[in-house]
Amino acid sequence: MNKSTYHLTVRGCELDSFGHVNNAVYLQYAETAVWNFFRQSDHLDELFESGLFPVILESTQRYIHELRLFDEVRIESEFHTSGGIINYKHNIFNEGTGQIACRISGKIAFVDKDRMICSVPDELMEYLENNKDDNKN
Repeated sequence: MNKSTYHLTVRGCELDSFGHVNNAVYLQYAETAVWNFFRQSDHLDELFESGLFPVILESTQRYIHELRLFDEVRIESEFHTSGGIINYKHNIFNEGTGQIACRISGKIAFVDKDRMICSVPDELMEYLENNKDDNKN
């Protein structure tokens, strides 16, 4: 399993009519954390060069506490492989209150230019199996 942390600040354009983060924005936060993880792992260029792209196969959200304008957010993520796909778990925290705002879990596969599902590249598989905690910000 690999761990990663990503930080962001809630923007005004992410709010719904009640003044808290729109539910769909949490999915954008989660996907941003995934891209950040690939960037931190130094495997993003390899993926692009190989013609493989990550796609989310499934995602489950559990909303717990709301986030509001200018809240500082921390996303703690875990990634591991199983059956040729990557499983992820995100815990999205409000830094100011320490409360968890949302939990998101899901699965990622890789597709080629023909949109065919491919195995996780060997280098990335090895990286994921090394139990690293990147926690680069």
